[in-house]
Amino acid sequence: MVIAMAILGVGLVGSMRVFPVGLRASQRAEMNSRAAIAAQRVIESLKLRPWDELSDTQATTETVDGFEVTTAIGHPALAVPLIDPARLKSVEITVRWAQDTKPHELVFLTYIRRDDT
Repeated sequence: MVIAMAILGVGLVGSMRVFPVGLRASQRAEMNSRAAIAAQRVIESLKLRPWDELSDTQATTETVDGFEVTTAIGHPALAVPLIDPARLKSVEITVRWAQDTKPHELVFLTYIRRDDT
C-alpha cells in the first residue's frame, strides 16, 4: 500500500509540473494569434485608403489592441518585375509585445496593388 501511494505521489507531482508548461504554450499561441489579427486589421485599413495616401514613408508606429505595430510602406524590390512597379506597394507590418518579461515580435509582409479600372 505504501509503495502504491509513493508511485501515485510521484506521478501526481510529475503531472502537476506539466500543466504550467502547457498553459504558457497556450498563452503564447493566443498572443501570436492576437498579433496576427492586429496586423491584419492594419493591412485592411491601408487597403481602404486612397492610393495617393500610401506614399513611401519612414516606419510609423502605433498601438493596436495593446500591441506596438510598426508599418513601413515602400516599393518592392522584385527580381523580375511582374507588374508595373508604379502600381505596386510593399507593406511590412511588425508587431511587438512583451510576455513573461520577454520581448516578442512577428513580421508580416504583403503587397497592395492599384487597380486601374
